[in-house]
Amino acid sequence: TLNQARIDALNDDIRAHVEKELDNTRAELEKAQSELQSGRDELENTLPEQIDQLAGAGLEVSTGISRIEALLAQEASLQAEKAAFTMEKQAIDGAVDKIVEGIQQQLGDLVPDEPPEELMQSLARQAAELGPQGILDWLNALPDTVTGSFDQAMIDQVLQLLARQTALTAETQNIEVRLMTLEAMKPELEKGLKEAKSGLQTIESGKITLAIEMAAAKTQLEQGSQELEKGLAELEKAREEALDQADISSLITPALLGQIIAAQNFSMPAGYIRDGLDSVVVKVGDPFQDQADLADTLLFSMEPIGDIRLSDIADLDMIDNSGESFTRINGQPGLILTFQKQSNASTADLTDEIHQQISRLESEYPGLQVRALMDQGDYIGLITGNVISNLLWGGLLAILILLLFLKDPRPTAVIALSIPVSLMFAVTLMYFSGVTLNIISLSGLALGVGMLVDNSIVVIENIYRLRHQQISATRAAVIGGRQVTGAIVASTLTTICVFLPIVFTQGMSRDLFTDMGLTIAFSLIASLLVALTVVPAMSATVLKSVGEKDHRVFNRLVERYAQSLNFSLRHRYIVIIIAVVLLAVSIYGVTVMGFAFIPEMDSQQMSMNVTVPEGLDNEEKTAFIDEVTERILSIDAVDYVGALSGGAMFGGGGFGGGGGENSEMSYYILLKDERDLTNREVETLIYDKTDDLGADLSVTASTMDMSALGGSGIQLLIKGNDLDQLAATARDLTGRLRSIEGTTLVEWNGEFTGRELRVTVDRDAAMRHQLTTAQVFQQVAAVLNQTTAVTTLRQSAEELPVLIINPDYESITMDTLLDLELTATGRDGETFTVTLDDIAEVREAASPQSISRVGQVRTTTVSAQIAQGYNIRYVSRDIEQMLATVELPAGFTVELSGENETIMESMNDLIMVLLLAILFIYLIMVAQFQSLLSPLIILFTIPLAFTGGLLLLWLLGFDLSIIAMLGFLVLSGIVVNNGIVFISTINQLREDGMERREAITTAGTMRIRPILMTAMTTILAMSTLAIGVGDGAELTQPMAVVTIGGLVYATVLTLYVMPVLYSALHRRELRRPDLDDLQPAAMTGPAHPEVIDHE
Repeated sequence: TLNQARIDALNDDIRAHVEKELDNTRAELEKAQSELQSGRDELENTLPEQIDQLAGAGLEVSTGISRIEALLAQEASLQAEKAAFTMEKQAIDGAVDKIVEGIQQQLGDLVPDEPPEELMQSLARQAAELGPQGILDWLNALPDTVTGSFDQAMIDQVLQLLARQTALTAETQNIEVRLMTLEAMKPELEKGLKEAKSGLQTIESGKITLAIEMAAAKTQLEQGSQELEKGLAELEKAREEALDQADISSLITPALLGQIIAAQNFSMPAGYIRDGLDSVVVKVGDPFQDQADLADTLLFSMEPIGDIRLSDIADLDMIDNSGESFTRINGQPGLILTFQKQSNASTADLTDEIHQQISRLESEYPGLQVRALMDQGDYIGLITGNVISNLLWGGLLAILILLLFLKDPRPTAVIALSIPVSLMFAVTLMYFSGVTLNIISLSGLALGVGMLVDNSIVVIENIYRLRHQQISATRAAVIGGRQVTGAIVASTLTTICVFLPIVFTQGMSRDLFTDMGLTIAFSLIASLLVALTVVPAMSATVLKSVGEKDHRVFNRLVERYAQSLNFSLRHRYIVIIIAVVLLAVSIYGVTVMGFAFIPEMDSQQMSMNVTVPEGLDNEEKTAFIDEVTERILSIDAVDYVGALSGGAMFGGGGFGGGGGENSEMSYYILLKDERDLTNREVETLIYDKTDDLGADLSVTASTMDMSALGGSGIQLLIKGNDLDQLAATARDLTGRLRSIEGTTLVEWNGEFTGRELRVTVDRDAAMRHQLTTAQVFQQVAAVLNQTTAVTTLRQSAEELPVLIINPDYESITMDTLLDLELTATGRDGETFTVTLDDIAEVREAASPQSISRVGQVRTTTVSAQIAQGYNIRYVSRDIEQMLATVELPAGFTVELSGENETIMESMNDLIMVLLLAILFIYLIMVAQFQSLLSPLIILFTIPLAFTGGLLLLWLLGFDLSIIAMLGFLVLSGIVVNNGIVFISTINQLREDGMERREAITTAGTMRIRPILMTAMTTILAMSTLAIGVGDGAELTQPMAVVTIGGLVYATVLTLYVMPVLYSALHRRELRRPDLDDLQPAAMTGPAHPEVIDHE
């Protein structure tokens, strides 16, 4: 049982560990968040400074570039200015030249002595030296005569031009100086410009990179911040989920525990490994050794609590559920104890030991009373005791028959000694062949005890007869044994071979009769060996002297037989007609005879199942059960009545242990040792006395009844897929079956007599919650499963079931079923819960007792028991006639099954075995007689011999059962034995020259004594079985009746019909080859014909 307190303690440890881990994770996240905020602040602080630095550097570089570019741009400007100045100077020079030419003309006139060119040069030099102001001063210094002749406007213009020319010359020179300076600086300026531009580009690129990196850093910081915020939020959500998942109650389910325990309690051979010439089995696993080993089972491991074992989460208790069952013994509270034997233990020995211990407990505790309500050991003891008793009485009667016929204790003692020797030899063979001493094998020994002496009788009788013919004891032993060796070997083989075809059958017939066949075969093999070895050896010693015995009564019988045989030979057709008429009568008896699988057996133990009526509370149920008990106890033959709840004996408990409102009660009824009523009569009285209680009763007349092996009563198997039509057809056939005479307790197993809650699942609603009807069923069924048997635990010599108890079962009621929470899985893989009320509705309805399928077709069964005094064969015939008139719906079929079907299958198997046995018998006789005709004569007696068995079975009122059929099988092997010896003797006499009719009469008078002796020993040996004294004797009674009836009639056939058939069919004369060298080799022929002729 799951211990919730221990599970809760484990859950607390797991939750504490989860809380600690979650707190650590939260601390790490908060630390990361703090570091992220620090990074953001640092980024915010350093970003402007870095931007300003880059901006300043860029400005300085840009200024430098501007300056360098300005300097480089001055060259073009200076060149332009120089060109402009040059052009202006040229223009001034032209104007000056013109003015000078004018002045020259004037000066020429004024200063004739001086040439104009020299004058102009002088003026030019003065102008260059003095400049405009100097020229003006010079002009003013000239005599008025000179200057007065000049035009003042022209003088002003000259002065202006000269001044401008001087300025242009200076500017030009300045420009040239600057150009020279710029030209010298130009390479450095260009290099500096290039470097400046590259630096500026780097700075601009740095700005862009910084901007990108800053943007990325901001983005990462933002994303990190968001992730941390999300992580913190998810951490809180995960905290709740982790704490929920930390509850191992959802993990440790009864189903999981069952799977683990069953898988660990495993031991299985996996194969073999070759080790030289040996094969060594490889066995994997070991089962649990004890309860402690089971408790120590490791379920799984979890951090940090480590290994979780079964004892950590569940209580393992050895439950004594005896107090949970409802038990009454004769109306008083009691306790039911059940004992189950180990597979290798003896049932009889174990029950004897239990009874001894019970006696000891009763003596130690005064007032304690223990009664065995059902005891298989008692059953086995009764049956085996009766069989052994019958075996001993049969052997004793066989010895008395020998003493009666031989009237000499010495040969009788020889044969009597052969019985225990043969039995010991047979038991030895049974031991080495694996045949146990059970009811079937002991019945085979009891059946074979009469046949054990047959071979010895034939041998000892022949030796004894030869001794009376004055043959020496030793010679008589040799000759007597050799004369009949072939005959008894053939007769033994014919009896053994009738059981050989059983190996060709299947099913119950083979299971039931194999042990019996082997036991009889072993007995006969032992008897043959004893007859051919021990008996002749002992006879040579014991029969040294043989006195004359008075056989007047037997001699008169022989004389009467000889007369009647001669009459039969003269009126052969009358004998044959009588035999055929009796055969016809017996066949008619078969047609009116009832069939049964195995005869019902009386015993002290009966059982009964009672269905308590609906609507009774526990007190009313108790009163009802006590009332049933009192009424049963009022029957004089009843001694004890034990009542217990339907499943109590097998582990259930209390009322309803087997099925809800219709509580099943089991009754075990113990009858008195001395009683006047049979079990069937007690059964009838129980039905009569409880008829007015309104309860369903099913009484089993005997818990020892082996007829249950073949099924019980009648079953109509109705097949069809439409449930409504199936129910209607079943109700119709139930009514029809009740109307058939001989049926009782007619029931339909699908009758709507119970209550059920029908859960109708809304498929659409279920699918919207990702559930199917099958999944709903699985989860509902898991909750409603009270206990689950997962494996077994061996405690000492006992195997105990290991049950897992569902702790949720008690909380589910009819009112709370709809509140049941189901688990579903969404498309995203997440699990969620939904109540049953969301997807289904529950309503109460009537339910069928059972619904089954055969070959995927719905099937229901209408069953009936056969009333007392009626036979299954005739009732089945009436039911078949009724079914022939029923019109079934399309697609529906009805099959008649049950005990009658089992009987017919077994009968068919045994008929096949019988036919094969007859074939084997014929082949053996052909090999023995070296003839096809003589075996046919003997073989013809087999169906005629069945006449006696059938007639006696019919006259005594027995049904034809498979046990009776086994008697016919045995009979087919026995009846030919005397015929083989008889025909062998006739052939020997005819080979010695005797006439056919005389040989027949002589052989009859010679062999009547061994024929009667062997027949009577077998008949009397089986007479104790046929009388049916004691509990359980009914099992072998039909077989004994068939064998006795068949042997009595077969003896008459052997003594009369077979000689008649031989006389009618064997017309060819037989002569022994007159070859002395072949004489010793004639194992079946008499060594001394005169011995044969003497009698």
